[in-house]
Amino acid sequence: MSGEPRGKGLSLWLMPEGATRDRLAGLIERLAVRLGTTPFAPHLTLLPGVAGVEADVLDAARVLAAELEPLTVKPFGTDGHEAHFRCLFFRVIDSRALRDAHARAARSFGRQAEPSFDPHLSLVYGTLAPELKSELARELSAQNPAPFEVSGLHVWRTEGVAGEWRELAAFGFSGAAGSD
Repeated sequence: MSGEPRGKGLSLWLMPEGATRDRLAGLIERLAVRLGTTPFAPHLTLLPGVAGVEADVLDAARVLAAELEPLTVKPFGTDGHEAHFRCLFFRVIDSRALRDAHARAARSFGRQAEPSFDPHLSLVYGTLAPELKSELARELSAQNPAPFEVSGLHVWRTEGVAGEWRELAAFGFSGAAGSD
């Protein structure tokens, strides 16, 4: 584990709930056992690497959540990259609502929105041979989750390796329902 890439700071996540969460968590766990990787909670990272005093970050996240509206996450395909934290994932339609939520989150923490913001639901963290990644992507394409609504902002301490990450707080969105 000592050579495993480490996360930094705090991160803001959008997380599925209920049956979708359970299904994705089970899939991530099965893949981790099969591939010898570390499992993690299913999520879409809205803003990674947030720095600052934890209490201040939590206060800012609470205010941000009160400004956000529930939104729909629409997975549409399986892909993989060389980057450890994007090894294998479900792609997500980059909707205006997701892009706006990302921009608001960035502003809330004194940052610019990332032009490279690429919403996705990770399935495997690690390094896999390209052939294995392609085989898994084909295998998982039929397991694409249905669109699901997110209605809360989750703050995670993402310091260290993925197995050490912990949720600090979750704040429900206070905005009007039904944004997409």
